[in-house]
Amino acid sequence: MATIKEIANLAGVSTTTVSNVIHGKTGKVSPATIEKIKDLIKATGYVQKLGLRVLNKESSRLIALVINHHKDFKNSILADPFYARTLGRIQEQVQKLGYYLMVYTEKDVEKIFQMVAGWDIDGVIAISFSKRNCEKIFRLTGKPVVAIDAYGELDEGQEQQVMNISLDEESGGYMMTQYLLECGYETIKVCAGRDNGVDHLRLVGCRKAMEDHASRRQKLQFEALGMNAEKRMESYRWLLQRNTPKTALFFLSDLYALEAISFFNEEGVLVPQQIGVTGYDNISFSQLSVPRLTTVNQDVDKKAQMAVELLMEQIMGEQSEAATVNRDILLPVTLIVRNSARNWIEC
Repeated sequence: MATIKEIANLAGVSTTTVSNVIHGKTGKVSPATIEKIKDLIKATGYVQKLGLRVLNKESSRLIALVINHHKDFKNSILADPFYARTLGRIQEQVQKLGYYLMVYTEKDVEKIFQMVAGWDIDGVIAISFSKRNCEKIFRLTGKPVVAIDAYGELDEGQEQQVMNISLDEESGGYMMTQYLLECGYETIKVCAGRDNGVDHLRLVGCRKAMEDHASRRQKLQFEALGMNAEKRMESYRWLLQRNTPKTALFFLSDLYALEAISFFNEEGVLVPQQIGVTGYDNISFSQLSVPRLTTVNQDVDKKAQMAVELLMEQIMGEQSEAATVNRDILLPVTLIVRNSARNWIEC
């Protein structure tokens, strides 16, 4: 890959002249020299450095992917299969379109605001933010923003500008709870770090299913596991101490469900014979556990692809009329039945 200095040497001109041609400042450069430099740029495969493009207020072709994670990760947030797969698909799509992806993850949302405000970016994909904070990113950058799994409500009278791609979370909670009730479980404990964000929506679906399908003997409880590994281990031990026959644990994250299965195995408790365990997300690891995990499937690839497509439409000024009307897009979920929960009715 050639440098400006190498192109200048080949053209027999100064580096300043080459730089002026690259940036369109050709008032004092002859047409023949302009043509010669342009031909050399094409022939040598010169690619302008992003830093120069930013300094000169050109399109940076830089997309920011920001993730506001809410729980503590033992290693990195990108070790979570959901985030890793989402990142991989977004990067793949962005690269195909000739853009560059900058990734920034942080629990402190104020640091994310500072980051997006300080960079010259063409657009933002925001994952796991409240809708209010997505709108703030839009105001800070003045650039197109697309959200994945934004939650919560806007302030009264505030118009939603940021498009949000999320799941039909309530349906996911509903269908898993209905399935466990139909299997004959008498106690369903819905387990999540806390009752917040998308987990709250999933819990709402669980409660609706109970209203529609539960008998008098069947009950549902919410169990807050805590937001770090140490608290979760304490919660798993507490759940075992209070385990009763025909109890199912519905974890609102596959990672937590798989972590719990491992913990139970070490304690000599059999899944699903002694306790049922189900999850949510259908990450790749859910098919590798023993037993394999019954879960709710979401199409991560579709989420990522749609986020990039919608963002690019806005960057290019080609947003469809339907997109301007519907700012919230709900993707369907499906129930994946494996063998981490048993059917008590057939026993």
